[in-house]
Amino acid sequence: MVEVAVALVGSDCEQLRGAWLAQPANALSSLAYVAVGVWLLWRSRRAGFDRRLLVAGGAAMVGVGLGSFGYHGPQPAGAAFIHNGSIWGLAIVLVTGNVQLLASTRRLAWAPWRSAAPWMVPALAAYVAGRTGSVLCHPAAVWQPHAVWHVLSAVGLGLVVSGCSVRAPNRPTALVGEPAVRP
Repeated sequence: MVEVAVALVGSDCEQLRGAWLAQPANALSSLAYVAVGVWLLWRSRRAGFDRRLLVAGGAAMVGVGLGSFGYHGPQPAGAAFIHNGSIWGLAIVLVTGNVQLLASTRRLAWAPWRSAAPWMVPALAAYVAGRTGSVLCHPAAVWQPHAVWHVLSAVGLGLVVSGCSVRAPNRPTALVGEPAVRP
């Protein structure tokens, strides 16, 4: 049990280098969040979606990508705070989107997660595999499981935000006191 806890909260395995990108694989793969965030922002221009949720989700994803790039890359002062804060911001958008979906459509919020599952299940495996102490942790390797986590989770979480933003088709409502008409 202790090993599992260490694997989940341990560091991200890739060794720190003395270059501008301290962890190049993890830094560059963080840009997947930026790409998905830009896609969500672009998608917010289309009809049939909750624009506010897509803009908030897109901005949060861009923030996570830039924060993670800074944290794994050049590592300026405050990078850890920005990295962690942006992740909390994205978490708030995801929770809000799921609550909003439940409240507005009365359908189970699980639906957006179904489309994300093929991405998030291997992403979670890569996250655990990429922890320091994991048998797959090789700090000097070019290929890093934590970098795979970045790419897969960016796509999966982007699909969740997009799925939560789909508006239900407008249904005719009855006037007060009249029975609802069923098609």
